Amino acid sequence: MDRFKAVTSYDGNDFFGFQIQAQGRTVQGEIEKALHQIAKVPIRIVGAGRTDTGVHAVGQVIAFNLHWNHSTQALQRALNVYLPVDIVISHLEKVQAIFHPRFDAISRQYRYTIINQTVRSALAWRYTTHIPHKLNVESMKQATSYLLGTHDFASFGKPPQGDNTVRTVIQTEWRTNGDIITFDITANAFLYRMVRSIVGTLLQVGLNKIDVESVNTILMATNRAMAKQTARASGLCLVKVNY
Repeated sequence: MDRFKAVTSYDGNDFFGFQIQAQGRTVQGEIEKALHQIAKVPIRIVGAGRTDTGVHAVGQVIAFNLHWNHSTQALQRALNVYLPVDIVISHLEKVQAIFHPRFDAISRQYRYTIINQTVRSALAWRYTTHIPHKLNVESMKQATSYLLGTHDFASFGKPPQGDNTVRTVIQTEWRTNGDIITFDITANAFLYRMVRSIVGTLLQVGLNKIDVESVNTILMATNRAMAKQTARASGLCLVKVNY
């Protein structure tokens, strides 16, 4: 029995998140269907993160065990044949039997993409959030500085059962290219809806609805009710998992 590590990309719009569930189409469910077609027996996968409904990925990492007598490249090709068009295995390799994509991860990087123009884009709406009013990106950058380091992020998300709300934000970066604004955030781990809640709050700063210091006030409150705005899922993408 071999242990495989795969990097997968997916368009999250038509999925009810990554994690398999009784009702609704999921990324995990589709990958396990493809593996079942290949192996002729049920194969369970584990992922580095459980992206929400509508969230995309270009760097989600999964692992699974499989008896396979051919090349790794042949398995990757077979998976991409059986997978639907909105999921792709971009990299596949054999790893040690003890590898776990979630528990072995050092950090995760997410990217949030905003189109800041008066008229929405007919082509980009599935992968961005449209903000028609001019954003003050400099104020958003200043507010983001409060998030760096180790904090209790209870105001911005919910932890997995049995876990706490302390996380370490390692790096953040804002980039502007014309009307496209991207926000990258890397942390050791994230709470449920943490990135979308952070972006929703920072957008309030950018729209001059709250001041820069309010972000620190919300963070220090450790009260989920304080971060009232959650950005749309369509703009969020899991970019990379670091090991």
